Amino acid sequence: MPARRSLRNRVAVTLAVFGALVSLTLATLIYFVSHDLERRLIDDTLNAELDDLVARRQRNPHSVPEQTATIRAFVIASPREDDSVRAEVAALEPGQHQLVLDDTPYRAAVRPVAGQRFVVLYDVTALQRRERGFLMLLAGSVLLITLISALSGRRLATRVIAPVTELVRRAAGLRPEEPLRPLADQFPWLEVHQLAADFDDYLARLHDFIEREQLFTGDVSHELRTPLAVISGASELLLADDSLDERNQARAARIGRAVAEMNEMTGALLALAREQEATHAPSVACDVPSVAAELVERYRDLFRAKPVELALDIQGSPEVFADRAALSMVLGNLLRNALSFTSEGTVRVHVSADAIEVHDTGTGIGNVDVAALFQPYVRGDASTGAGLGLSLVRRLCERYGWTVTLANLPQGGTIARLRFSAAPVTGTATGPPA
Repeated sequence: MPARRSLRNRVAVTLAVFGALVSLTLATLIYFVSHDLERRLIDDTLNAELDDLVARRQRNPHSVPEQTATIRAFVIASPREDDSVRAEVAALEPGQHQLVLDDTPYRAAVRPVAGQRFVVLYDVTALQRRERGFLMLLAGSVLLITLISALSGRRLATRVIAPVTELVRRAAGLRPEEPLRPLADQFPWLEVHQLAADFDDYLARLHDFIEREQLFTGDVSHELRTPLAVISGASELLLADDSLDERNQARAARIGRAVAEMNEMTGALLALAREQEATHAPSVACDVPSVAAELVERYRDLFRAKPVELALDIQGSPEVFADRAALSMVLGNLLRNALSFTSEGTVRVHVSADAIEVHDTGTGIGNVDVAALFQPYVRGDASTGAGLGLSLVRRLCERYGWTVTLANLPQGGTIARLRFSAAPVTGTATGPPA
């Protein structure tokens, strides 16, 4: 699952990056403008010194060129007569130049006048030192502005997205089964108002759906009670009839047990459809081995015409706080799957201290999408059912905090494991759903 990103952090980072780019652009512009201005000022100074030197030499040919801490001047005759002038200086052509003498940087200006070349050097060491300090100041300013932008952006983002945060908080407290509490009127901002209105519309449709489902399940519960009561009464009358032989009485007893089981399953399915909370779970423990034994006897009779041996192996006596009908439906679906997809061989139900395992010698699972098979109406290639068996198993396991897994056996066949724990429902490899 991709990592969740904070909208507040995103706004803060965006503002910080924007502030950094703007400040960096301005700092770069200021630096180059300042550098160009300094160079122009130095060139103006050099030209002024050249004008002064040329004027003095015209008045007095023997006047000595200026030599100060920052300025050095030379007059080079052509042809060259003075060997005291450095070769690097003597080689300079007319114009402006950058020059380094004895590790000292200079800005040079050269002007030819009346067969002579006048050269003025300006020591730019102090200037470069100031430029480096100015550059560091600009860099520090960029970092400071970036930091201020980030902090301000985070604070501003907190205020900007506060309505969205409040909407999320209120929406998280809504429950579709509770009376509707519209959110849109509480948020005057246009975008947030529209988002809240969408929440209200979705919640209203969900509330209507749940109401229809509850009415439907209530109607089904009411309508099923009458025919089940009729069948139950008829089976009791048949059992009380002394004229029936033993074989027919056994059949009537089977009808009575099936009706009682159907009553229990109807109640469990209705409770599941209404999504009752776990706090309504039965307070009386359900004996797992007895449920397994009943199911084994029932399916042994139903599949008696099939060359499959159905065995029960009890190695523990776990008890779970769950509806007996719910446990019966979960284990019954797993057992029916194993019997349906085992042409011949053995289906063994193993009860341990904290789990039930159903082993079969059928065709196995193969390479299938496990998660998909637990979804409603998804069937395996060889399945002829509706694709609801494993979906029902998954929902019941989620309700009671059980774990169901299906996998291939090394020697062939499938193992279905129902573990009674607080872990969520998983699937390592799932067999064909009933």
